[in-house]
Amino acid sequence: MKNTAYRIFKKPFFGRFMKPWRWPEDVDQAQWQRLTIDSRSGASLAALLAQARTATAKGAVLMCHPMGTAAKGFWLKYGHAELLRAAGYHVMLFDLNGFGESSSTTMDFPLDVLAAGQVLQARYPDLPVAVAGASMGAAMSVCALAERDHPFSAAVLESSFPTLLHFWSRYPIPKLGIQLSKLLYPAGERRLRPLHAAARLVGQPKLLLIYGEDDIYTPVEDGKQLHAALASSTHTEFWQVPGAKHTHAYEAQPEAYARRVIAFLDNHLACHA
Repeated sequence: MKNTAYRIFKKPFFGRFMKPWRWPEDVDQAQWQRLTIDSRSGASLAALLAQARTATAKGAVLMCHPMGTAAKGFWLKYGHAELLRAAGYHVMLFDLNGFGESSSTTMDFPLDVLAAGQVLQARYPDLPVAVAGASMGAAMSVCALAERDHPFSAAVLESSFPTLLHFWSRYPIPKLGIQLSKLLYPAGERRLRPLHAAARLVGQPKLLLIYGEDDIYTPVEDGKQLHAALASSTHTEFWQVPGAKHTHAYEAQPEAYARRVIAFLDNHLACHA
């Protein structure tokens, strides 16, 4: 009954994105191992795991997708996963609950990030673990960093909204749903609010925030607000990307993205290796 209520509540937010999942074209499926992960959200999460393409691995990176029918396939379609594998990182992709091939339960998406991260760390106990997220995936990753048992030493976060209302205020029905949730279930809304999590980070993970100058959904101004909150808690870098639309910094500036992201991970995961 509870999950049915959540599925109804989710519909105005995510209904158009919750479609059957397909592999992106031109992806060698044999490179990826399928996993199923149990989340404290109650969901069964679908995940893919691939090894680094280098002789030795420097770490492991969990990748948390933005909203969209591609779900975990976003990282395959646009090349992020292969960039990290080539740079010496094991990579895990997964679907947040209700997206892709994962079952749909509650709105406790940070618990999905936490569960996937813990499984990744258990798979590679001697390596440091980072999380990379985009849009919704970035925001939920920030919230997961406030969970006491998260495994992440660093995070690359692109196009994260500071609060749900920052993103959804332009959509009347979702906006109303969030406003009602703040009245009826304020604790639940706070758990999904990156600005709330920013003051409660666990373990001082190092952060890289990325925002595109052409992003109309999570504009640079929103990013600066979140940056100010996070920078008061931990080392936080900010990269404003010319010509980049929402979640597409790599597409807009591929060479600069590769240099910046890989250098960040190399620098901040090396001390935890």
